[in-house]
Amino acid sequence: MKTVATGRFREKLKRGLLVMGLKSNLLRNATLKQVEKALYDYLVVENPECRPRQVQRLRFQAMKNLLHAGARGARRGFIADKPLESLADTFVDKFVLADTEKIRAFAAFYGFDPPSFLVVSPTENCNLRCLGCYAGDRSHRAASLEAAVFRRLLREKTEAWGSHFTVISGGEPFLYRSAGWDLLDVIAENADNYFLVFTNGTLIGEALAERMAELGNVTPAISVEGFEEDTDARRGSGTHQRILHAMKCLRQAGVPFGISVTATRDNAERILSDRFLDFYFEEHGAAYGWIFQYMPIGRDASFDRLVTPEQRLWMLERELQVLEKKGYFYVDFWNGGVLSLGCIAAGRAGGYLHVDWHGNIAPCVFFPYHVDNVYDLYARGRTLSDALKSPLFVHIRRWQAEYGYNQPPERVRNLFLPCPIRDHYAEARAIIGATEARPINAEAGRSAEDVEYMRCFMEYDRRLEELLDPVWEREVRLDETG
Repeated sequence: MKTVATGRFREKLKRGLLVMGLKSNLLRNATLKQVEKALYDYLVVENPECRPRQVQRLRFQAMKNLLHAGARGARRGFIADKPLESLADTFVDKFVLADTEKIRAFAAFYGFDPPSFLVVSPTENCNLRCLGCYAGDRSHRAASLEAAVFRRLLREKTEAWGSHFTVISGGEPFLYRSAGWDLLDVIAENADNYFLVFTNGTLIGEALAERMAELGNVTPAISVEGFEEDTDARRGSGTHQRILHAMKCLRQAGVPFGISVTATRDNAERILSDRFLDFYFEEHGAAYGWIFQYMPIGRDASFDRLVTPEQRLWMLERELQVLEKKGYFYVDFWNGGVLSLGCIAAGRAGGYLHVDWHGNIAPCVFFPYHVDNVYDLYARGRTLSDALKSPLFVHIRRWQAEYGYNQPPERVRNLFLPCPIRDHYAEARAIIGATEARPINAEAGRSAEDVEYMRCFMEYDRRLEELLDPVWEREVRLDETG
């Protein structure tokens, strides 16, 4: 969520008071109420960006749930003092309030606002071989970003964009090694950033968890597919038990962690069941969760694993219930498009771009096409920010603006269908063709040339519109007009 906050809102949200309040059993409830009111007044009452009212209410609910997740972790002793302080610092000073001076300087130079964060996949190396992984086939020699390039990317985006949040994906990030640097070495060097690391969790033991606790500015999101049977079926026998051990080590060290779940046709209902939520959020202490609906773009890609349009409708209605009634921060990157005001790819304000292990700069981890490569940019004396001006990124941001991001409330299109490459595939293919974007792997190359692949996606999208447009009208449009 991108927010350049007003002076009054800044005054209400004090990082030191938030940390003290979350730590104290006596002050915690009063602190939560004070911060909740400040968030509600700003997002819903003031609504300075003039967004649809129900969209703002849902965004407030998500931020409230995230705030309560921190409080719940502190109360149960699952978040140590240093990680709690770093979370509050990121939540208030660096992400909610934003670095306005750098944002304005960037906008004055480039003519548009910078992204809010960067996603880096520093290594292709992985110790698992999960079916359908978006990263594709790693049977060949795994590549990794050079440490000097990885470190330069982080400093550039922090200094140029005023961005203090970084997402690390993979491959398996904790296998990263380059010139004597590992992932936590890089994270330690960037203490002014908070890092969300998507990991399979199998490498996390007591020593690694303690090291993360000492740094304080990192949270791992551990991949699960459901319970033991589901997870082991996709990720390999014994994986789930190793994951539960990792969660235990993280709880004991006081490192906040979450779960990352791939929704498929086989597990869609299970991963939103009360039993599943209680197991991970209550029994094992997860603070948050992300749902990534399976995308047929990676290894052994198949439309047979894609959630059906009918399942997606059910998931959306259940996710809204979980958000508002269960109080968990458990967000679906597609159905949850209202929370980010639509697609956040291609370096949109409030959004991000993705750099992979080869240095290819893609709009999104699920949009595997590129024009620029960071090594090429650096060789020409350019910077990461120059990739934002590529035709591919400009076309996608134009589509985002026309779809709803820069539109008045009454003209915002269905944000439950926010994704160009998943929910509007024909438009994404047109953009790829018009900009001559190149695939970042062989799987993406094959799908771009496959007529049957395009037909399947277009039929899928047509059915999604039939089912989800009425929900948008009921949940958001009716509220706006009535």
